[in-house]
Amino acid sequence: MSVQDMYGDFRKQFPEVTRAADAKHIKVWDKVDDETAFSWFESLAAALNDQMGDHEQHADILSIFLYFERKLQSREDDVRRCIDVSFVETLFWQVKPEPAAKVWAMMPKPMQQLYLSFHGRAPTA
Repeated sequence: MSVQDMYGDFRKQFPEVTRAADAKHIKVWDKVDDETAFSWFESLAAALNDQMGDHEQHADILSIFLYFERKLQSREDDVRRCIDVSFVETLFWQVKPEPAAKVWAMMPKPMQQLYLSFHGRAPTA
């Protein structure tokens, strides 16, 4: 699986959050297409950050985390790097501590490790 394959697959599986991520992505990149797939996952993280304060969205966030946990098992370095650099590193940006703590607790351990490797601490510390 390539980053572009994951991008297309994600868009099919999660159409609602995809629309929110597209809106964020267009503000920065002026378009949404396969060429900007790697950076689109940063826009996805930003859209999730916006939703973290909404308790009703937590089920969707958990489903998305589980999706990426499965994709991290890929042998494709580009896919793993995309999840790490474009998605995980951007999560929790400017999210208040209480909602961040609730979402952090749902995040699979492999993704937490990626976050900790980059940021050096949990988003609630």
